[in-house]
Amino acid sequence: MSQSSHVCKNPEVFNTSFYAFTIITLKNRSYFNTLIRKKMILTKLGRYNCFDPFGSSIRRSSNLSNNRSSTHISSKSEKDRFYNLSSSSPTASSFNVITPQLAQTIPSEILIEICRYLHPVDLYSLASVCKRYRNLLWSKCSTTTQEIWKNSRLKYVPNLSMTPPVEMSEQEYIWLMLILKKCMFCEERNKFELTMYWEFRIYCCQKCLDDRTVSRHTLLNEWNVHDILLSCFIQLQRSSNPRDPPLYLIEDVKTTLNNYNQLSEDEKPHWIINREKMISKLQLENEQYNHIHDLTRYDHTERLERLLKKLHEFYTWPKHRSM
Repeated sequence: MSQSSHVCKNPEVFNTSFYAFTIITLKNRSYFNTLIRKKMILTKLGRYNCFDPFGSSIRRSSNLSNNRSSTHISSKSEKDRFYNLSSSSPTASSFNVITPQLAQTIPSEILIEICRYLHPVDLYSLASVCKRYRNLLWSKCSTTTQEIWKNSRLKYVPNLSMTPPVEMSEQEYIWLMLILKKCMFCEERNKFELTMYWEFRIYCCQKCLDDRTVSRHTLLNEWNVHDILLSCFIQLQRSSNPRDPPLYLIEDVKTTLNNYNQLSEDEKPHWIINREKMISKLQLENEQYNHIHDLTRYDHTERLERLLKKLHEFYTWPKHRSM
């Protein structure tokens, strides 16, 4: 195929797309240099000499213009057209500026190609730019979307090599493990007050956990749940302290009891056996995910501090729970 067949026929779309590529990659020069050497993006666009990747402008080549003068996009003149992403964005990323025109006109194939080289944090920020980007990057059923997030996870977050659970998308997995920075139910942001409870798929503070869980004692004596059903609930053993009883998520308890009560008397024993097997398997899996989460979210010093905190809790009788 000739080089001319690769050339973008719409000069405005071409320049806007390359402008986006430059904005996204200038702050990530290490792997941008690799792309230039391999000509992966340039080959796809069919352009090899149309821009200065680290210069102050993007130039339109002469064969796309009726005159011989180059069209320069000055960073100073373009500054007025930029807008900042929402300050509520959970992470700081390279997508702190973007043009409204760019968000709507960049070709999908170029956008997908760019996304293949971005960190998960940048993918999340890009998904917050506009509805079009969110539809592309937050789709749970698109194989392309899932591959983008999976490749980004494996490339930039090596601790997250374990695949997500079957029922969880790549985006949800990365969001819970890495991107989420505050309690899912309140505004608490102190990471030493927050804990991942993978059993319940929640990242929250102690107060919010207490509001959404129930103890064994409460289930048996206030909810009048038969003790044979306790093994059918997903339980959270918050620590190795034997004086600290396991907790159960209220929502899960209600759902499980509802499913159980809908069964006939003949079906219930078999259902309990299968449920216990599933819970036993989940407990081993949840331990792995909780461990991976700590390796991913906390550095060595933070993990040590959290370990000391758990050690302190081991010798402290929990005042907020009763047996």
